[in-house]
Amino acid sequence: MNLFQKFGQHADLVSGMSDKLGVDWAEAFEAHPDLAARYRSAVLNCTHCQKTGECQGWQKGHAHADHAPDYCLNKGFLEDLAAES
Repeated sequence: MNLFQKFGQHADLVSGMSDKLGVDWAEAFEAHPDLAARYRSAVLNCTHCQKTGECQGWQKGHAHADHAPDYCLNKGFLEDLAAES
């Protein structure tokens, strides 16, 4: 997998996890214009995860969740955003 494919895969995982937690990105970006840099950092952080397959399976098995799995490297960030939505 090349670098851009890896970034794309992890951007999809961050986006998917956000959806499951109920993050409203349009609202979040409006409230926090500097959030784009934090989103990029979350995607980069996700590329270090060793549980990509587990995360994909978890997302497929959850239409909605109140909390990200404990192994999620962006758990706190995404849950904080979801609480604001």
